[in-house]
Amino acid sequence: MAPHRFRAAPGFLVARRPSDGRSSPGRMAETVGGGPERMAHLDPAIFLRMAGEGRLEEVRQALDRSPELVNASGPHPFWGGRPQPLHIAIETRQYALFELLLEAGADVDGAGADYDLWSPLMLASAHPGMRDELLRRGSRVGVPEALLLADDSALEDLLAGGVAALPDRVPGGGSLLNFARTIRAIDRLVALGVSTTMPDRWGATPLTALSRLGARGAPLVSHLVALGVPAGAEHFARLGDRAALEALPEAEVATDTVMIEAVESGSHSLVQWLLERGAPVQARAPGSARQTALHCAAWRGDLKMAEILVRAGASLTARDDEHNGTPEEWADAAAVITKNEACRSVSRFLAACAGGAG
Repeated sequence: MAPHRFRAAPGFLVARRPSDGRSSPGRMAETVGGGPERMAHLDPAIFLRMAGEGRLEEVRQALDRSPELVNASGPHPFWGGRPQPLHIAIETRQYALFELLLEAGADVDGAGADYDLWSPLMLASAHPGMRDELLRRGSRVGVPEALLLADDSALEDLLAGGVAALPDRVPGGGSLLNFARTIRAIDRLVALGVSTTMPDRWGATPLTALSRLGARGAPLVSHLVALGVPAGAEHFARLGDRAALEALPEAEVATDTVMIEAVESGSHSLVQWLLERGAPVQARAPGSARQTALHCAAWRGDLKMAEILVRAGASLTARDDEHNGTPEEWADAAAVITKNEACRSVSRFLAACAGGAG
């Protein structure tokens, strides 16, 4: 599973504070210590956690002693699936780690079969430096990669054989349209009979996936709607499209899902507008984690959104159903996992609010 298929999936074993008696980056570093002999037989799971936490020198030492770890697959340190170190370096936006792994012989195409068919290039498509380096090193461009790269010329070549050229399996198990980034690509896939409504393993249909692109996805969503694909309030919320929401019945707008999507869109004015119309400030996301809107803002590092939600009465102590974490703990986890320093500001704000409430 690729992380951007989850709107938030923090690994709380990483982010707990040392003072609470649970795991923390410091404790994990102590756990995997033990000198050269232990390092020479390092479990891939421990190595992947080292990589995910950005412990570059420990990664370097481990590779010196066990070079085969560079392409080892193992359980993801933060969410599901069995990635390789290069997948994790890209997901966590660690350029120094990315370069270290490539120089150590990381396979630029990766072992996608263990990671729901997600290739390193697919993950790097939104990160120009990593994307360009993978392409320079000869990374394979298949149909999903061409779609994510918005490379219509490559897509035409790959699909020259028509329906027979479509891949038998799709990353995430959904529609190839989830990865389309141009109108031309949408039209080509639709002409070949690719489903416009099939959800992936996490319930994301093409409209859902494309609406999550924000402004970049707006023309793609509009094009699918013009082709007859029905859009709902949650799609307009994810795009931050207040005008479209205003045209819908209030009962369709003031829902948990719409509130969560609006928070994910980053549109502060839209969230404020929804709250004024009775949208639930304690809204929870669908899925196994059932995180609240405040959890989502914390994970994104959106301080202004967190302030809006707290002023409206969002719970500081609500816990998600999967990781049992509070919004503050989600902010701490995101700072470690996504390397988004803005999450630390959100964490401090939530801690101060909790202290004031106490």
